[in-house]
Amino acid sequence: MSWTFEPEFDAAHRAALESGKSLIYVCPPAPWAVRPLFERFAPRDGDATQILVLVPDISEALEFLAEISHLPPLAPAHAVSGLARTTKRLKAGALKTLIGTAPDTMQLVKRSSLRLESVEHVAVCWPEALLELGHGAVLDEILGECGRAQRLIVTADETAVGDFIERHARRAPVLTVSRPGEEPVPSVRYAVAPGGRVVAAVRAALDALNPSSALLWDPTSLRPHRWIAYQGDPSIRVSEDPGAMPVDLAIAVELPTAEALAAMRAVASDIVILVRPGQVGYVTSLVARPTMLRLRSEVDTAQDWRAALRSRVRDRVDDHAVRGNLLALAPLFDEFDPALVAAAILDLPEPAPTPLTGAPEVPHWVHLHLDLGQRDRVRTGDIVGALLNAAGLSRDQIGRVDMREKFTVVEVRAEAAETARRGMDGVVLRGRSVSARFDRK
Repeated sequence: MSWTFEPEFDAAHRAALESGKSLIYVCPPAPWAVRPLFERFAPRDGDATQILVLVPDISEALEFLAEISHLPPLAPAHAVSGLARTTKRLKAGALKTLIGTAPDTMQLVKRSSLRLESVEHVAVCWPEALLELGHGAVLDEILGECGRAQRLIVTADETAVGDFIERHARRAPVLTVSRPGEEPVPSVRYAVAPGGRVVAAVRAALDALNPSSALLWDPTSLRPHRWIAYQGDPSIRVSEDPGAMPVDLAIAVELPTAEALAAMRAVASDIVILVRPGQVGYVTSLVARPTMLRLRSEVDTAQDWRAALRSRVRDRVDDHAVRGNLLALAPLFDEFDPALVAAAILDLPEPAPTPLTGAPEVPHWVHLHLDLGQRDRVRTGDIVGALLNAAGLSRDQIGRVDMREKFTVVEVRAEAAETARRGMDGVVLRGRSVSARFDRK
């Protein structure tokens, strides 16, 4: 079964877009599903901000930016994640497209950074969520000041915002890209994963479920480089088309349409949908009995750390290796509860080495040993890509990569060493599962 996402713009929809009239666009509450609408924008040349995209929260603004930033007619585009920086960019030069929340947009107007009268297209994305957040009055004010700008209302359910549409896009044609079917899918699991945690959530799901074969369904513009860590794994397929090849597990890394979900059901024995917190409600309309899948998180790691700490302390006590220290600590036991003394010792920072006078501060690097090298057809870029995407390191936390015939040694910043080791241990590169440990040299 093949599936492609190609919304059909009929004559009425095309006429509305070309003439600057309002349009209602019905789709799942996911930025990737709105991309075909933005691909049809053809803003004129000029210095003013011409396209304003209003979204419920900052995370969606950043996801929208990732979807449309590669479209030349809309560039330069900017997501409002900070008012001061956005103000600087608006005053420094033209931003063709601005994406932000209604309150942030109004703050930019009050700072005289944004001129709403110059805006030619306003896309209000998921007004049902904006109204639930209490942004209705601010939204009305913004649209009122935009004058004759074209209104594009993107909603998951136009009937839920009938009054809003009547005020701001009366009698506009409706383009239904997708809506939940009359018969929801019987049962699917889902996991909540904020946009910045999608890659880590996929890894956690694969580790927890351990499928023999898996499909990572990703319809976004990020797909070509988002999953570089899995390029060498023959058991994992990354695609926006579920295709016809059966798999044990399909992971929808973005909220799917009803049609995409049906295509995944046709090929997968098990399905997990990764959703943002605000998308859970839509999942309940797609699936009759959605079940939450709890993925391993930093909290679990912290709990493991506590258990390991207790085990190490027991071993030290059993070995009678701490008797001498009791002489030094005994006076403290007269002043404080021994349990408080032990907790304070654990909280003591490691003594920092005394720097040489006048010497610059040098970052502390740790050597990470990976058991694959040149003979495994691995490139330096594969290693760095896995550290960035699978382990979640930043580029300034990665140092020299020394690749040998049978192994590779990578310098990583000390504060990120354990994160790098856990993230790289078990990663599949060029068809080989990596074993990672700290190098003794």
